[in-house]
Amino acid sequence: MTVAPEIDGVLELIETGVKMGVEFALGHTAATYEQAREAADRGARQLTHTFNGMAPLHHRNPGVVGAALSDDRLRCQIIADGVHVHPAVVKALVRAKGPQGTILITDCMRAAGQPDGDYALGDHTIHVLKGIARTDAGGLAGSTLTLDEALRNLMRFADLTLREALPMATSTPAAAMNWTGRKGVLAAGADADVVILDRELQVQLTMIEGRVVL
Repeated sequence: MTVAPEIDGVLELIETGVKMGVEFALGHTAATYEQAREAADRGARQLTHTFNGMAPLHHRNPGVVGAALSDDRLRCQIIADGVHVHPAVVKALVRAKGPQGTILITDCMRAAGQPDGDYALGDHTIHVLKGIARTDAGGLAGSTLTLDEALRNLMRFADLTLREALPMATSTPAAAMNWTGRKGVLAAGADADVVILDRELQVQLTMIEGRVVL
């Protein structure tokens, strides 16, 4: 669940939800550094699409981004499409948080893998041009990114090998959801969720629970 910790009652929601097995991320928030740290104290463990939907990092007002960059309890999700976050900032985030603290996400909407055009997102019409999804007002509205493309981008943006980058799309998000040993690994007893890539890291086959689906 993504929450804004500055809203009345949210800190209590985090504390109660964690006891029930809910995982909380901070996002779409104007939280201060102190509020973000308090949310982490209560059990929040992630940032939703870091840098997007939150106040920018400032050297005298670190905010939720500064809290996440300096607190090992908070893992940072990142949209590595080169549009939502500049490649240099993606690289800086990975250097700050490391592969165990960085989670690749897409934030993709229904236009992923589709040609440019107009698409529905809830009650809104989203315009996709050159693969970038925007509202009528010009704001970003999700992405058309796929996770294999995000992986390739991350390797290029942050000068990483596949071995260095892959955990951020596999074992790290699994750990963030308390699924270590079940998801994000190829091991006996784990769910047989497998994506096979070729040498160019293009998807060739996808399996879910041992069943080929694509």
